[in-house]
Amino acid sequence: MGEEGIRDEIEVVRVDSSEDAEKLKFIGSPTLLINGRDIDPPTNPYYALTCRAYRLEDGRISPLPSETMIRKAIRKAAAEGS
Repeated sequence: MGEEGIRDEIEVVRVDSSEDAEKLKFIGSPTLLINGRDIDPPTNPYYALTCRAYRLEDGRISPLPSETMIRKAIRKAAAEGS
């Protein structure tokens, strides 16, 4: 975030139960939200205590979003003034 000129805080939210997952619309770990929006929103979300997979730019599946995905989401949020 610092490299993108963003000085906001990062909040880590612990999701301990299926009820929490449903209430928080938690898609799986790790989920990264910027201003409440998922950086890679699924087309058919399923809220549960589970692991999450991301499809990278080259089509591979990864347990983590790429740096490019994160930077793109940060830039979009900054451009929207959110």
